[in-house]
Amino acid sequence: MSLIISNSKDLVLDESLVTKLQSAYKNISFDEGLRDSSINIRIVDDKEMISLNKKFRNKNSSTNVLSFTNEDISSSHTGDLGDIAINYDFIKRESKEQSKTFDDHMIHMLVHGIYHILGFDHKDDEMAEFMEKKEIAILKKLNINNPYK
Repeated sequence: MSLIISNSKDLVLDESLVTKLQSAYKNISFDEGLRDSSINIRIVDDKEMISLNKKFRNKNSSTNVLSFTNEDISSSHTGDLGDIAINYDFIKRESKEQSKTFDDHMIHMLVHGIYHILGFDHKDDEMAEFMEKKEIAILKKLNINNPYK
């Protein structure tokens, strides 16, 4: 199982954050029974996220995280579950607004994105509650407080 992280331009994550992101992925992989799987993460800025959001969701605005499930037949052969774009700029702003640390919020967005790739969503209250419980449980293992309070 592996988490492959690439950065846009000059957006660099601290080594300690990269380690925490890897740990979050390992915890989810264990809990969800994922073996020999990988997820690609791209750390982007507002400009790149607006472009992605416009192209794939027809929204001309920025957002914190986007998930793309690998629905190609190759996923069963390669274990590549999908891709996640996390907006560094948005997370920086949002973490300040919500009085969260940047690292904790970044990890939460990764966890949130992974659960989207695994088929969970928040389109209705029941599924949203189920997804949030999964996120909260993983974050608790990483000593991160419930982000929904």
